[in-house]
Amino acid sequence: MNTWTIYLISFVAFVAALALVQGLYMLWQSLNVERTVRVNRRLRSLSAGGVNREQALDLLRQRAFSDMPALNRLLVRIPRMHAVDRMLEQAGMDITVSRYMLIQFILSMILLVVLLLFTPGNPFVVVPVALITGFFVPYLYVMRERRKRLDLLSSQLPDAMDFLARSMRAGNPFTASLRNAADQLHEPIASEFRTTFEEMNFGLDVERAMIDLGARVGNDELQYFITAVLIQRTTGGNLAEVLNRIANVMRSRETTRREVRILAAEMKYSANVLIALPFVVAGALTITNPSYLATLFESELGLVIIGIQLLLMATGFAVVQKMVDIRV
Repeated sequence: MNTWTIYLISFVAFVAALALVQGLYMLWQSLNVERTVRVNRRLRSLSAGGVNREQALDLLRQRAFSDMPALNRLLVRIPRMHAVDRMLEQAGMDITVSRYMLIQFILSMILLVVLLLFTPGNPFVVVPVALITGFFVPYLYVMRERRKRLDLLSSQLPDAMDFLARSMRAGNPFTASLRNAADQLHEPIASEFRTTFEEMNFGLDVERAMIDLGARVGNDELQYFITAVLIQRTTGGNLAEVLNRIANVMRSRETTRREVRILAAEMKYSANVLIALPFVVAGALTITNPSYLATLFESELGLVIIGIQLLLMATGFAVVQKMVDIRV
């Protein structure tokens, strides 16, 4: 290991340790101080009458991008950060954008130190690999949680539509029915309905609250409900009956979607086996004959070959997943 590599490893280790300490401090601060301060400030602002309706709605709807005011103002000005915040919100994760980026950075630094210490590869090859891996691992995890949450919400929608229809048939207005649904139903649909009810309770019109609900959740089937409410507010009609029909359509779509998943399961699991097989074989060879694969890890060309193989495998896996992801 040459002197330049040692200096680079020392610098990266220092930066990673500094970022880890800062991240732990931010986590402690947010858990013990920031949430209480934020809630108290919001309650004082709303109860003192010192803000108008638009300011109250902004206080209700805004999400901080960072617990540090200066960093929050900086991140708010970056358009891409709003998409990241929406992704975290749809995944049901109560973390800020800055903390999510900090996790990516710390993971990248840890991987970089490990690769520089235990592999003899060129730093100009190792650094991009560590940075890309550290960026995509948290991203893939968040996207997985987002998809699980949206699937759960989709499965809850038919019962939610029936609940709203029954509540309105019992004589409750739409806003009261929405509040009852938020109180009686399970997460995640309950929190989304609760947020929408609170927006309307603070004076936002129903049309705008419904549009915000669709943009916030990002679920295709929820658009049926939103469209029905918007049309009923414009033209009138029996919204309860429409919601019952929407619930039946959603159940039919869910049944068809499950049938499609069963038919596509064989191809999906075949792809998983093909992806896992090289790693299983490599692990077995490493245990039985450690020197067999050592050449790949001891040369720059070997690391490049491994990187290309992983890239091609990831591409093939993504193509297969796209093929079996049939939208109904």
